[in-house]
Amino acid sequence: MMSRNEFMKYQPIKVLRSKKYGNNYWTPRGNKVDKRIVELYSDLEYDHWLLVDADPEVITYCEQPLEISYVLNGRLRTSIFDMWILKEDGAEIFVEVKYKMELTSKHPKHARTQRQIEAQREWCRMNNKHYVVRTEEDVRKGRHSIENRTSLCMAVVNSKKPVYSNEVLYFIPYKGITIKEIVQGLPRLPVGELLLTLKWLLYEGKIKANMEDQLIGFGMEVWRQ
Repeated sequence: MMSRNEFMKYQPIKVLRSKKYGNNYWTPRGNKVDKRIVELYSDLEYDHWLLVDADPEVITYCEQPLEISYVLNGRLRTSIFDMWILKEDGAEIFVEVKYKMELTSKHPKHARTQRQIEAQREWCRMNNKHYVVRTEEDVRKGRHSIENRTSLCMAVVNSKKPVYSNEVLYFIPYKGITIKEIVQGLPRLPVGELLLTLKWLLYEGKIKANMEDQLIGFGMEVWRQ
């Protein structure tokens, strides 16, 4: 099987934590980057990473992938994108992750933030790449989104794909069925292994569920793609 590194165009730029004004520092292992350590510099960057790593349409990604230069008030400044994403359809997306308050005119860094975003957007336009700015409103949708995706990412990065995957997949219909009904319908499979299998299938996009508003558990409904 081809390593995801075969698709990787960028390597993370090491950033001194003192130069990042986000709060908190996260170092999860990313399944879609061959289980290497991913460095994230705020809670929001971590929550955004969960959405990216758990997105079945994403092949791979790189945090802090590229530095560009721009001019602000006559001074040359630099900016590093928060993430580069490669999707299955070949689209490349550069992402800047910002708390919504940083985009308001009252924020002390508003002018610098807006100029940074303009510079990043212009670079992407000139290089024919997609560009998005994502805030907590984009990232933290639904009461269970982050918790569920944490469960998927941690399960997949810490385990091999269960041998029951095809059997479980074929049992699931194209209309909704609860996890409890699956457990009852496949009684010979250990419940723990069955739940792990379902997490793998959700992670790979072979089945779907309401990941935003339904907590992974016996009451969650899943269905085939």
